[in-house]
Amino acid sequence: MLKNIIPLAIIIGVAYWYWSGPYQEKNNPSYAQKLEVNNDAMSKCLFGKSYASGAGRGSAGDPGQQCAKKLNLYEEGGQWHSYDDIRPDNY
Repeated sequence: MLKNIIPLAIIIGVAYWYWSGPYQEKNNPSYAQKLEVNNDAMSKCLFGKSYASGAGRGSAGDPGQQCAKKLNLYEEGGQWHSYDDIRPDNY
């Protein structure tokens, strides 16, 4: 009887750990994590724009403004914030 309960308890423990840790972080990221994602997306977009410009496919206008509009972001305090997110008070 005890041999059957131990594996079940281990499975339940691992499932609870995953649900309360990595799963929640992935589905409900903190605002700092969202800023990190926004900064990475903006960097990739700007890199693509500079690559296209170097390949002779330049476009009119500021690449930073084009990427910000495309990604629905704005810059403040050196960070890229999304218009879709609600900012906490400490940012």
